[in-house]
Amino acid sequence: MSVLVNLFDPDYTPQRTTLSGHMTSVIACLQVEDNYVITGGCDKMIRVYNLVNKRFLLQLSGHDGEVWALKYAHGGILVSGSTDRTVRVWDIKKGCCTHVFKGHNSTVRCLDIVEYKNIKYIVTGSRDNTLHVWKLPKESSVPDHGEEHDYPLVFHTPEENPYFVGVLRGHTATVRTVSGHGNIAISGSYDNTLIVWDVAQMKCLYILSGHTDRIYSTIYDHERKRCISASMDTTIRIWDLENIRNNGECSYATNSASPCAKILGAMYTLRGHRALVGLLGLSDKFLVSASADGSIRCWDANTYFLKHFFDHTQLNTITALHVSDEVLVSGSEGLLNIYDLNSGLLVRSDTLSGADNVWNVSFKDNTLVAAVERDKRNLLEILDFS
Repeated sequence: MSVLVNLFDPDYTPQRTTLSGHMTSVIACLQVEDNYVITGGCDKMIRVYNLVNKRFLLQLSGHDGEVWALKYAHGGILVSGSTDRTVRVWDIKKGCCTHVFKGHNSTVRCLDIVEYKNIKYIVTGSRDNTLHVWKLPKESSVPDHGEEHDYPLVFHTPEENPYFVGVLRGHTATVRTVSGHGNIAISGSYDNTLIVWDVAQMKCLYILSGHTDRIYSTIYDHERKRCISASMDTTIRIWDLENIRNNGECSYATNSASPCAKILGAMYTLRGHRALVGLLGLSDKFLVSASADGSIRCWDANTYFLKHFFDHTQLNTITALHVSDEVLVSGSEGLLNIYDLNSGLLVRSDTLSGADNVWNVSFKDNTLVAAVERDKRNLLEILDFS
């Protein structure tokens, strides 16, 4: 609780550590897991920092293109996707790439890791309109000593890859976002639809249609058995996956690779934003949406009533978002704001004065982490509120 007291006290000055970042302007992804801070950038690199002693640990190189997707699995194992069309598995503790999976025909734009019956699946979405499913290698194949030169294991085709499960086909444009849990993965596409997949059976369950423009973000709310999606059409839509008849009209799509139910319309449509809704965040209490119109809307996660509305950003696109039951952190051009969600008040503004862009933010335990650009340099800012 003292951390929140410090965080919400505008007179409290956190301990600030600034570390060098990527050699390029855009930081595409950031993960804070275990005691690692991991960033992927347009310089083709993945950088790893130690969150406890606030130091740079190592740089992982191997991708031939920009790193657009990152997901931490467990125990120092990391998966990444890139414009070079490959999926790579890394072992942070050993400081190397262990596996390279080839199969996509274009940029790997998004990925998630789900676990079902003790098998972890990597689900990757691409600009080639498909999703690929791979089994996460159970253990790092790299020995601690000896023949390091045999690694990474490179699988040039899916046919020769023992970890390849299959391809999910159904979208007709770029797969922009994927999120999942258990045997379910949900993909959102520039074809304006979402598809709910059963990864274990490799089949389409539902096609969710109703958005009138590209989908940029999706969340599988597995606790409530709902799908949440955000689109360039300025809306957020909520789909009931437990009782599919709570949504719009249902028909059967036969033109997809595997016939499945097509849902015409969502259970709820949340309106109010005036431009692309690019970011979603979910906690037990709140669903938060952030838009290119510079506003943030905070909805009740159960009823979807609007609880808070924030528009302090001089119409700058919101580029970064972190949400918990108490704290909302947002980043935009030149601004990093912290809100108290219990009171609905902005408690800290311009927290990182001088930042030209805030690419990504995360708040864990007592520490706020932000990947920012300042004076054409990329930096990792760590603020300790303990």
